[in-house]
Amino acid sequence: MLAKDIMTRNVISATPAMSVRNAALLMLANGVSGLPVLDDNGAVCGMLTEGDLIRRIGVNWAAKDARERDDKQGLNTYIRTYGWSVEEAMTRNVVSIAPETDLGLVGKLMLEHNVKRIPVIDHGHLVGIVSRCDLLGLVIDAPPEKIAMGDDAIRLAVATRLATELGLSSDKVTVIVKDGQVYVEGTIETSVQRKAIRSLIENIGGIGAFVDQTRLPVHTTSN
Repeated sequence: MLAKDIMTRNVISATPAMSVRNAALLMLANGVSGLPVLDDNGAVCGMLTEGDLIRRIGVNWAAKDARERDDKQGLNTYIRTYGWSVEEAMTRNVVSIAPETDLGLVGKLMLEHNVKRIPVIDHGHLVGIVSRCDLLGLVIDAPPEKIAMGDDAIRLAVATRLATELGLSSDKVTVIVKDGQVYVEGTIETSVQRKAIRSLIENIGGIGAFVDQTRLPVHTTSN
């Protein structure tokens, strides 16, 4: 899927000259935690987020920060904290995407840049926005992976994935399937492996139930 398939098209935005108070009221009224900021030509010139506005509350932190940095950086912090306009408070380095951007890349960008929303820009103009909530919807709606039915087919699919994805080959664990119910036996190294096995199997459709019969080495107490 692409960004254009899930993006919000009617985007609430701010202008650089808008007051931070009005911008905050706009966020609350529309239930959003960030606003793209558009210049007179309709181009995205910044993002104003809850984090940018909450900075104004941390007066003591901001003052300490200004003292500990050089004068230029300290003054920039002061302006972002106390300036009245969106232009002074907004984040200017905006991460943006095109409508045809794959959603896997969108998620990667959000993690890398620690942002909750990314504006979608087409030919220099804002056409939508993708938020973390939009991506969470994909997780909720994602169907489980389907495999061929029958005990033998399920056993082969589970054993193959355990080996290729988790490195648990048949000499480490044994997979038994009875009437669609999956049993995994064997001694594994850590409790994390046990959790990974459950996650892998629960993501496969058509399995009636999973019974964990794995064991940990006697000396293993954590991880």
